Amino acid sequence: MANDAVMEWVCKTLIPDEDFRTRGVADKKALWKKKELTVGFLQGSSKLQDRVLETARRWTNPDEGGALLKFIKAADPASADIRIAFDPAGGSWSYVGTDAVTSAKKGQPTMNLGWATETASDKSFASVVLHEFGHAIGLLHEHNHPMANLKWKKDVVYADLGGPPNDWSKKTVDFNVFESYPPNRVVMSPNVDLVSIMIYTIPSRWLDGQPGIMPSDHLSKGDIKFIRQLYT
Repeated sequence: MANDAVMEWVCKTLIPDEDFRTRGVADKKALWKKKELTVGFLQGSSKLQDRVLETARRWTNPDEGGALLKFIKAADPASADIRIAFDPAGGSWSYVGTDAVTSAKKGQPTMNLGWATETASDKSFASVVLHEFGHAIGLLHEHNHPMANLKWKKDVVYADLGGPPNDWSKKTVDFNVFESYPPNRVVMSPNVDLVSIMIYTIPSRWLDGQPGIMPSDHLSKGDIKFIRQLYT
């Protein structure tokens, strides 16, 4: 059960620069300059693809996220800006922003939504899709914000994420959970948002004397304010 919960709410961002370490919530160099982003589906039924696009557009809907971006379904999925696979064995992950164009191999997925299925509940589906599309438009993990002040039990985190179904190496755990990005590489909101769509589920057993953090299935007020600042 513990591993099922971990699997459902953690993801691995693919940031090619090995010298990139945390601090903040958006990678300056990975923010898109253009306003229309093509989304190509390399797998999945039409029903599943439509559900993903409808959910992702909550970032750009004027009545919700309000980012001045458009997600357009690509006629040629292999050449799209964002290319999505649904490999159930691959978990959920995404390249960050324009790394999908500059670093991902041509025609290969830039995002995997292994836990997004036609039968997934609305809450779990929205949580995964909104989180990964947050990465796709340049956002990083909120728990890495320097104001988060989380007191990790690192041995417990290594044990949980190092086993099935994640099977992460210590280096992968360090990069996705504990590391810090240099301030000159990021744009930061002034305060940490512990209800952000971009934060992990953090079980209380991962923390020393602090309450756990549950995942969100909607954009927080902080998410909306920040994404509108980035894409206006």
